[in-house]
Amino acid sequence: MATLTASTVLKSGTRVRATVAMKGVPIGTEGKVIHVQGLSWIRYWVWFDNGIRLGTIDRAKLATAEDRERTLNAGTEVALAEAGVPAPVGEAAAEEAGESVSGVPALLLERSRKARERAAAKKAG
Repeated sequence: MATLTASTVLKSGTRVRATVAMKGVPIGTEGKVIHVQGLSWIRYWVWFDNGIRLGTIDRAKLATAEDRERTLNAGTEVALAEAGVPAPVGEAAAEEAGESVSGVPALLLERSRKARERAAAKKAG
């Protein structure tokens, strides 16, 4: 488990953005932390701008403006933008990274595809 520090624990009133889709909350929806709870596992209650209030949200599912700045300062997005390389999105990005959008490893998807091809060939004759 990651060590909790003052910089990783959010305070009530902090503006955040959802980094994953949650029930009623699409990725990227902004909101405000309304309550912090927990001792060793800190969880957050967030009132999102779309009117949804959710609780028991892990820190990994929330990003602050400082998190975004830290990512930009790391140079990954900046270097890609300067090189003129568009950021991959959707299924193309998943294939490029050897993953799938569904979370199923590419190796298993490929194995299933080959099995379907064998079954179709067997059925055809």
